[in-house]
Amino acid sequence: MKIIQISDSHISIDRPARTAELEACIRQINAADTQPDAVVHTGDVAHDGLVEEYQVARDLLDTLAVPYYVLAGNRDNRQVLSEVFADGHCIKPGMEFIQYPVEQFETRLICIDTVSGASNKGRLCTARLAHLESMLAADQSRPTALFLHHPPFEVNVAPDPFQFEEWAEVDALQTLIRQHGQVCGIYCGHVHRQFESKIGSVEASVATCIASDLRWDQVSSCVYTRSLPH
Repeated sequence: MKIIQISDSHISIDRPARTAELEACIRQINAADTQPDAVVHTGDVAHDGLVEEYQVARDLLDTLAVPYYVLAGNRDNRQVLSEVFADGHCIKPGMEFIQYPVEQFETRLICIDTVSGASNKGRLCTARLAHLESMLAADQSRPTALFLHHPPFEVNVAPDPFQFEEWAEVDALQTLIRQHGQVCGIYCGHVHRQFESKIGSVEASVATCIASDLRWDQVSSCVYTRSLPH
């Protein structure tokens, strides 16, 4: 299975270049000789959480030739994102947390909500961890990829390597991952630079941002191909 990950488009009415960059990114994906099975946007879809920003993002993402899935980042407004991107299946208006499984592929995808609301760092409260545990326990027969905005591991190339408010919550997540051997990959955004790591034996990575004016590394592409086991 082939997944394309994109992240941190930070669509802003005041920054039209970011809209153009997301549009170019989508053209690149649609022009690929081998199409992915799906695209996952790992958060910070919009910069100010405005309905106009999400509508721009949705109009562009709807031009993808394959299914796509979005999750919330620290700059996102959950309520507005869930209303604009509601599909009646994965995302529904008024979701407390934008956290859900994608079941239609041979590899399961689980989108995890790490938004704090109190800061730009990540949170994984008891309710979200319990929901994640129930999603992992629901099907242990298929490989499962996890998508989060905030990296639940140390990113030592960033000025602040720790991207969560409560690292006890990260420890709880890492324990869950070790308990569920079907987890095959962890894919994140947020720090606006590429980074590779591991949680136990599971490959973990960070994608840089689409918004080039916010990027902290030099990359030739902000489109990341993830080959997942079948």
